[in-house]
Amino acid sequence: MPLTKEQIKEFKAEEEAEDFYGLSNVADDIAGAGDKEWAKKVYKKAEGKAERYNDFRNLADSIYRLGDKEWAKKLYKKAEGKAESSNDKNFNFFIVFASSIYENLGDKSWAKKLYRKAEENAEGCYELCELAGTIYEYLGDKKWVKKLYKKAEGECEKFKDFYILADSICERLSDKEWAKKFYDKAEEKAEDSSDYESLAESVRDNLGDKKWAKLLEKKA
Repeated sequence: MPLTKEQIKEFKAEEEAEDFYGLSNVADDIAGAGDKEWAKKVYKKAEGKAERYNDFRNLADSIYRLGDKEWAKKLYKKAEGKAESSNDKNFNFFIVFASSIYENLGDKSWAKKLYRKAEENAEGCYELCELAGTIYEYLGDKKWVKKLYKKAEGECEKFKDFYILADSICERLSDKEWAKKFYDKAEEKAEDSSDYESLAESVRDNLGDKKWAKLLEKKA
């Protein structure tokens, strides 16, 4: 369906936006309204305003949705270069970026490289468990997942750390004996009724240990 005169007038006015986000947003709107060629022209303007790695990644995602895989790939490479040259701790960027590369380009090798970078930037038990879960989902690499959980073990300090790690091991590796070790440590670190209740539920559901779950409920 062609754009209405009102839409054309509105988009032309919005196209005067000078910054990256303004141009990117109006290009998204134009693409959503069905005019891909006009959207491409506005995305090109947005590319000229892009500065940070997230700008290029977000733009690449939009271009991929528009159907231009080669242009998207070039933008992803620019995003990677910007991220590597920055001083930021880029865990969140690399884990999301890797998933985009895998989903959109189907490039497992490139995605794996980016997950490695996410690992280099990961801090604490939670981020390592998040990465392990993502790698399990996209790559199915249980050996790498196990290494990440062992690494996460050294970062555990509080109840939540041990609890998350144990739950993750049960969910991805189905290793009840290993998980039990961390549920034990979580119990030692539990501070309030909420902690004990959460732990009881996991012990019952993941380990099938009703007796232990009842004892935890009593503590709660």
